[in-house]
Amino acid sequence: MMLTIDEIKDISFRKGRGYRGEDVDAFIDEIIVSFEQLKKEKSDLIRKMDILATRVEQYRADEETVRNALLSSQRVADTSIKEANAKASKIVADAESKAQAILKETNALTAKQKEIYLKLKSDSVTLRNELENLYNRHIKALDSFPTDAAIARKKEEFDKAYPTTPVEEEKSVSPEPEKEPAPVAAPSVDTYEPATSETVEYVKNDDSKFSDLKFGDNYDVDAD
Repeated sequence: MMLTIDEIKDISFRKGRGYRGEDVDAFIDEIIVSFEQLKKEKSDLIRKMDILATRVEQYRADEETVRNALLSSQRVADTSIKEANAKASKIVADAESKAQAILKETNALTAKQKEIYLKLKSDSVTLRNELENLYNRHIKALDSFPTDAAIARKKEEFDKAYPTTPVEEEKSVSPEPEKEPAPVAAPSVDTYEPATSETVEYVKNDDSKFSDLKFGDNYDVDAD
């Protein structure tokens, strides 16, 4: 058991032959000083230990707070990353959807333009064929028109078939002064008679020697 300072101060020794009393008292005083110093140091150490213990507890509390803050930050970070990934995925999905829609619309427009182009090409081929056929018909129709050589041959045939003698030109006579014609009364409506079929019967006479002549639209050189 450790002695206390009071016990050391109250200690007494029996007197006899041996150590000197003064030396013993001086040593006891030194021991007391040493003990008091140790006691003071012990108190300082205990106080410092209390301070350190308090700080350790504070550090532990702070560590728990920091740990909780780190965990909270980690949770917030995880949530933020998760939300960012979700938003990024949605943005990518929307972009891909829009790209697919644009691609689909572009393909449809391209197909429509190709169809229009091919239709125009087909129409141009049809128009070319129609123009070519029309041109060929016109070329063929030109063959039915008489040429200068055909007209000359026809003239020779007419001259042979229907010869004529040249008519002498009448001598020029000084014209007499014209007299004013007598007024002619207008025919009465009651006495006007329109021409009948008998009046122009000679026109339809098929026995005429000129009945075989053809003119105008009925004329066909190749038919002769």
